[in-house]
Amino acid sequence: MKNLLSTLLILLSINIYSQSTRIEDPQNQLQKEDPDNLYNQENISKLDLIEALELASIGIHKFNIGEFEREYKLQIFAEEYVNGKNIITDTLLDYTNDYDFVVDDEFHQGFIDQIKIFTKTEENNSTLDIRTYALSSKSQINLAKNDHRQFYTWRQYSDTTWELNKKIPLLIFASSWLDKKYNFHRFCGVVKLKDNDKQTNELLNSSPNYIVISYKITE
Repeated sequence: MKNLLSTLLILLSINIYSQSTRIEDPQNQLQKEDPDNLYNQENISKLDLIEALELASIGIHKFNIGEFEREYKLQIFAEEYVNGKNIITDTLLDYTNDYDFVVDDEFHQGFIDQIKIFTKTEENNSTLDIRTYALSSKSQINLAKNDHRQFYTWRQYSDTTWELNKKIPLLIFASSWLDKKYNFHRFCGVVKLKDNDKQTNELLNSSPNYIVISYKITE
């Protein structure tokens, strides 16, 4: 009995000693967060993540608008068109092109060089989250749907550099249109839109209902 008690005490002391010994975890941060590699991280690319967001109807749209050397007024608009005619214009953002940043505990003025817009779309409705370095602003878009086959799609413009006193289009939220010959809804294949471009004009002329998101820089 005495020998058994001594053995138990020795084992207990060894166990306590081993628990108190600190060994640095050799795993990297991703291994710590996902030790079983449940998400197959090494084979997932940035494109995979963007495509997954697309399945959830979330879009990420970033626009390079160029550089500024001084403060201007910045406005962002949503213009709705029905059968090619502008029926309403809403101002989504009315601010300036500057932002504040801190260096060595001192505030400084900077100027934005991009506009970022997140979209979350459900059929003919979409939520916009507009962001600059200075702020974020949310808006709702709700368009008509007159045919159960009708669908809406976001497309963005490729040249979005600012020009003083000119509206620069960033995005459109456009409806499909009925192909009367074959009796189904179609949407043209142009991905990047351009002003005075043949395919862009085809889309704008064919879509019965769409919204243009644009911005304007003024004095």
